[in-house]
Amino acid sequence: MDPRLSIAIIAIIYLGALLGVGFWAQKRAKKASDFLVAGRKLGTLMCACTIAAVQIGAGVVVGGATNGATYHGVWPGMYYSLGCGLGCILAGIFIAPRMRDVQAVVPMDYFEARFGSYKIMRFWAWLSNVPSLLGIFVAQLLACGSILQAFGIPFWIGVVVCAVIILIYASMGGMWSVVVGDTINIAVIMIGIPVAAIVALTKLGATGVNPITTVFLTPIIPQGLLSKCIYAVAPMLVSIGVSYDAFLRYQSAKDVHAARWGCIWGGIITMFVGTMASAIGVSGNLLNPGAEAGSIFASTVSSTMSPIFAGIVVTAVLAAAMSSGNGLLICLGASFSRDFYNKILHPDKEMDDLPKTKTIAQVTIVLACLVGIFFAFKMTNVLDAIILFNYPYMGSMLVPLYGSLLYKNATIKGCFCGMIGGAIVGTVCFLAGIPSPIQGLFNPDMGLFLAYAVALILMVGVSSFDKNKSPMVKMQQAAGDAKK
Repeated sequence: MDPRLSIAIIAIIYLGALLGVGFWAQKRAKKASDFLVAGRKLGTLMCACTIAAVQIGAGVVVGGATNGATYHGVWPGMYYSLGCGLGCILAGIFIAPRMRDVQAVVPMDYFEARFGSYKIMRFWAWLSNVPSLLGIFVAQLLACGSILQAFGIPFWIGVVVCAVIILIYASMGGMWSVVVGDTINIAVIMIGIPVAAIVALTKLGATGVNPITTVFLTPIIPQGLLSKCIYAVAPMLVSIGVSYDAFLRYQSAKDVHAARWGCIWGGIITMFVGTMASAIGVSGNLLNPGAEAGSIFASTVSSTMSPIFAGIVVTAVLAAAMSSGNGLLICLGASFSRDFYNKILHPDKEMDDLPKTKTIAQVTIVLACLVGIFFAFKMTNVLDAIILFNYPYMGSMLVPLYGSLLYKNATIKGCFCGMIGGAIVGTVCFLAGIPSPIQGLFNPDMGLFLAYAVALILMVGVSSFDKNKSPMVKMQQAAGDAKK
């Protein structure tokens, strides 16, 4: 039997089983909170697996192997996984426990607890977050298409088929189906990816090449890649704590302890898998120099391992990418149903009391999936899709969100000015990196950090002159005066 046919059969069985999980989870998603945050019932293990899976889906495995092959060393392939993994760990230490403690559904819920309700801030957070989540979703579709392309399936067919499966999966059980699927996928990936790396390195050694010096003892930052390193590491390092995809996952934890350690262990898993995936990419490129970099992971695994084992590993990564896509569609559903429908149109109501909340989330999932397919045919680089589309949301909202959490002297006026400044810079740099009238006018790689700097200066500067403290700060000051 053709090895590619064997892998295709395994993929069909595996993905069919995951769809069965989706049907099972549908019974548990009775309320909007069940659909969006899994009823807040996840323990540390499942929380860690789902947080790791959302990173590992496309950027870490497929993007890591591609960059490892392209730049001929394990370190460039690890940049993105280092940013994601360390970002998860920092989120677990500093961000997730405090965010989880207020039982939020989206990041702006904490901002509202600190400063009160401001519809204009909530509206921009919703509006700017749409391209951010869509970009990461497009990256998952690109990864799925490139994996299936390695087995002879046309890229566009792979994208469409995976998108349809993602749509069915996400619209049935919500976060419950995503989390259960993530746990299964990560269990397979944690065994399969290291084994695949060892096999590829062993075969490389059999050709007379020293795999240690050739793959691992390479420059950490090769000449000319400093900006690429910063571009790949820093955005996820500082933003994961308030990114919707990770946020909804640690908000699904049953308590603060599970949220904290779920993020930390999820980060460790991400960096480990990223290292192994990059090693596969470097080894595969040396074993088969003519292989296409974008499909190097799937082609290397399928050519160096038995068809059955290769099928399980490749399908697990494919499923993880699809599961990440599921989660991102649910995040978009949460953004529309919570930020827009609940907090902008019906701010005086509880989310679970609104009759159309779950329906709006499901309709959003369908429409977002169709838009994602369109953009998947317009972009080719997985990491560009993830990072560039983050510019409007993260450039404008990261500093105000962290300010509400960590800066006690922040005020609503300061945060609002920071949001406007960051939004202008982030949106311009975003447009410079995608097909638009200003594409190519300048290099947008460092644009996100310029947006952060502008937002930070404006937030701190305006807040320092503003005497109107937030409600949370006022309560703390009143408590301190009462003790005197």
